[in-house]
Amino acid sequence: MLKYDTRSLVATTTMEGLGPEDFESMGIRLVERSFKAKDIVFAPGDPDDRLYFLLDGTVRLYKIYGDYKEATTALLKEGGVFGKLSLAGGCWQDVFAEAVTDAQVASVHKSTLTEVIKRYPEFAVKLFASFSERLRQSDEVIESLLHREVSMRLATLLLNLSDRFGETNGVGTILSVRLTHQDLANMVASTREAVSKVMSEFQREDSIQVQNHKIVVRPKLAKTFLEVRSN
Repeated sequence: MLKYDTRSLVATTTMEGLGPEDFESMGIRLVERSFKAKDIVFAPGDPDDRLYFLLDGTVRLYKIYGDYKEATTALLKEGGVFGKLSLAGGCWQDVFAEAVTDAQVASVHKSTLTEVIKRYPEFAVKLFASFSERLRQSDEVIESLLHREVSMRLATLLLNLSDRFGETNGVGTILSVRLTHQDLANMVASTREAVSKVMSEFQREDSIQVQNHKIVVRPKLAKTFLEVRSN
């Protein structure tokens, strides 16, 4: 896949993060649920008493602002941790979590995690490793929005997505998740019209291609991005 010196909007655990087997070994009962694409996992105002672990599929976190505009704050793949990254209860969710694809999600009460951490410090290390990916993502989102030009914000996003969701083929790196121009606009704080214009320019420049409604990131996009950043 393409390599470059940027970070991504998507969140995922590292190899040191948590898996279902870690919970089982600690005697923690996970509650698993299946969601269809577009299903809401939780919404603002829902109790913040659980942590959620994405076992399969893709989930996005977003907020509503202005005239009911959506701003995507995270795009998670298998292994992602979401919900408020705090073990303190008594709060409320302040974002929407929506399944982008069919998804399998496990959740666990924060009170249960607190008790386990007291008894097994090594479990806390893995839990906090998973947290770090989401915390790092906050900085990455800010970084991606520092560029004034929509083209640079979009290039940053596409390169980041190709790193986490990409599968190399003979043409470039194809994104395994289907994203509309509106989806992309929600991730770069822009409009669908502006994103569509830039995407058309990227296609004319052969920086990207579209195959079966999926975006293929071509090597030229990374090269152009690095050249612009170095100027």
